[in-house]
Order: sequence, then C-alpha cells, then structure tokens
Amino acid sequence: MAWSWFILISWFICILTCYYIIRPISIKLVRFILTSFLCILLSYITCQNLPRFNTLALLTIVICWLMSIRLIALTSFSTRTPLTFQSFLLKTLWMCFPILPKKTAQNQWPIIYSIILIIIKLLINHWIYRWFLKCEMGVSYQTIFIFYLSLMTISYVIEIEMIFVRILTLDKYTLESFTNFPIFSTSLREFWGRRYNRIMHTIFKESIFEPIRLEFSSSTIGALTTFIINGLLHVHIVLGSFDDKSSLFPTFMFFLLHGIACSIETKMKIQLPKYVGWIITFIFLLITSPLVVKPFLDKRFIMLNPPLFFDVEWIPKLPPPNFCP
Repeated sequence: MAWSWFILISWFICILTCYYIIRPISIKLVRFILTSFLCILLSYITCQNLPRFNTLALLTIVICWLMSIRLIALTSFSTRTPLTFQSFLLKTLWMCFPILPKKTAQNQWPIIYSIILIIIKLLINHWIYRWFLKCEMGVSYQTIFIFYLSLMTISYVIEIEMIFVRILTLDKYTLESFTNFPIFSTSLREFWGRRYNRIMHTIFKESIFEPIRLEFSSSTIGALTTFIINGLLHVHIVLGSFDDKSSLFPTFMFFLLHGIACSIETKMKIQLPKYVGWIITFIFLLITSPLVVKPFLDKRFIMLNPPLFFDVEWIPKLPPPNFCP
C-alpha cells in the first residue's frame, strides 16, 4: 500500500494518540503494549503489496520500523523527559529529516571538499553499477567487496542534500552523514557504533540501546537487543522487498553474530594494535557478509534500481572492466 494519503494520515493520528493518550498512562507495560500494537498494525498495513526488488519498498519498510522504534521509545521509556508535541513529532520523523547543528555533526568538511568527494563517489558508484549490469552476479568475496564499495559510495545522494542544507542555513546546520569512512574501523564496535549508517545508529542507540541498558543495567543486553531488532528489521526487508524466504535465517544470524562479537569485544581486556584490529574486523565482516548480501546481489534488484543521475548524459562515464568480479 505504501504512502497513500490514508497511510500518512493514519501515521499522524498514531503519533497524536501516542503523545496525548498513551504517553500520560502511568503503567509502562501498558504504554509499551498499546504503542507496539498501533505501530505493528500500521506497519503491516503500510507494507502490504510492496513492489518486489524496489528501493522504495525497502525504504518504506525501514521508515516504518524506525518510526515505530522511535515511537515506542518515546512513549514507553522517555516519559520523564518533558517534550512538547512539536519535539515529539520531530524526534519521531527525524530519520526522514536528520538535520543537526553543524557544530555537533561528525565528518563535516568544507563545502568545496564535500562537493569534490560527492563527484568522486558518484563516478565510482556509477562505474560499479555499469560493471554489475554486464556481469552475472553471485555471492563471492570479490563481489561482496565491490558491493560494499558501492554501498559506501551511494552516500553521495545524502551528501548532495547535505550541501543544500548547509548552503541554505549559512553553514549552521547539516544532515547526519550516512557513513563516516567505515573502512577505517579498527573494531566491530567502531564499525557499527561510529562509522556505518549513522542515521540508523543514532535511532537504535537512543531508542533501543540506551533504554535497555538503563532498564537492565547492562550494556551487553542493550547491544544484543539492538542487533536482534536490527536483524528482524532486515528479515522484514528480505521478505517484504525480495520475497526471499531462503535468506531469512541467514540474515538474522548475521546480525546476531555481530551482536555477540561486539559484546565479546566489550569484555576483552586485551588492547590489540590498531592494524591487527582492522584486519580482524574486516576478515569477520567478509566471512559473515555472505549471510546477508545475497538478496541485494540479485540481478533484478540491480537492474530495477539505477543510482541517482545514472542516465544524465553529461556526467562522465568510466568504462567498466572487461572481467567480472
């Protein structure tokens, strides 16, 4: 069904209900159950009959999950924090408009450098896409590496929006960056916690990890819960966007394994040299990535979702290699 007017109005009514009716309820469990019921119901309705192998379908599922996670946290766990309805609404919809004061944002270069980086990422991403189009895709470590590079460079889309926000606000505000050079991660915790997918990380940290950590006085429980919910989100993506039932369990196991690995890292007393940490981190990522990337390497998904500006004639087109990864 996706984002019809009925769905948009229903989500707004849900937000109103959570703020004015459910949030004042004194019993936390009741707040949690009522909010979860509303969010699950609306997410189910919104995600019905989504087109297969479509990026917009994938984003629809992600937005439903992130809004639900945010609503449940704000309604169930953050009631002691006074919030106006405007603040409540903006926090709920933050993933759609991840605006930050520039002084608090990470990875903010001068605008001219950011523009140069956008151009480089765009050219590389288009080059990889043309390479993928000419090849039969399969799950191999070479393909995973190229796919990972594609994932890192597609952030030029968000960075273009970021440039406009910075210009329009006279460089006072910006957008949360999608990534912060995850290639430099020297641990899994650094990869997931500070460098990869900053928008989802912020919501997961504020709405799952911190409330669970405070509730159970345990960072380990908070981290594992966060990865489990992230795994369930991606399971829904695989089912709703790709209808690939064979990838459901491997996808969930990928996030569970990473949650366990991050928890082990937290408990480790040994401080590894940075280069050793970097090697171990990316070996683990490469070894476990086949569990999660298979649906995204489907040729149908690749062909139906060209990157932004791919068909613009005046953009230089780097020739793809004559071999396949």
